[in-house]
Amino acid sequence: MINGQKIWTSGGHRANQMFCLVRTDPDAPKHRGISFLLIDDIKNTPGLTIRPLVNMANRHHFNEVFFEDVRVPARNIVGEENRGWYVAMTLLDFERSGIAVTASQKRTLEKLTANLKAAPAIVRERNRTRLADFVIANNVGRYLGYRIGSMQAAGRVPNYEASVVKIYQSELGQRIYNSGINMLGLAGQFRPEEPRAPMFGEMPESYIMAVPSSIYSGSNEIQRNIIAQRGLGLPRD
Repeated sequence: MINGQKIWTSGGHRANQMFCLVRTDPDAPKHRGISFLLIDDIKNTPGLTIRPLVNMANRHHFNEVFFEDVRVPARNIVGEENRGWYVAMTLLDFERSGIAVTASQKRTLEKLTANLKAAPAIVRERNRTRLADFVIANNVGRYLGYRIGSMQAAGRVPNYEASVVKIYQSELGQRIYNSGINMLGLAGQFRPEEPRAPMFGEMPESYIMAVPSSIYSGSNEIQRNIIAQRGLGLPRD
């Protein structure tokens, strides 16, 4: 039986299943005593309530989920009981290594390049070097992602390597979208609902969505600690 709440549930209003970390041993220290639980048919589960969280881009992607005496069979525990934290951390290692972010940034840079080609000469001259730097940086991110894919194909679980990719992709994305708005001029601030918006208003929305990218899936400060301790072997203190 589950009581409590879970926040930042991505796509919960569309999903049929969800997983969550639940405390199964209240006397265990810190990260122990937590189990990784899969919940089926969440729309029809008694005691489970999903409430929307609308982000600053005015989009409904995240949700807050409330549990009140929700019954879930013990067979739905993933992995060992009381060791769910380690299941979740392995899952995050895979989430942080996704190359989809790099692909999305590449498409944005291609659109910016096409837009810049049609711009006045002074605008092209001012921005082409910066745009070229971003294209090079995006290719670096792509090869970092390939490294993770190679590890996964070999049956290895990426750890600090995925943290490197997560930091690199999130901070590069913030720079790309911030610069992209400036490259497009004042019209670059138009949202998708504005017919005159260049690139269909993609840039400001992408920038807003990129702001929390250095926080979710483990903040970049945490990722730097992982790299320092597990990658470089530095002490915790």
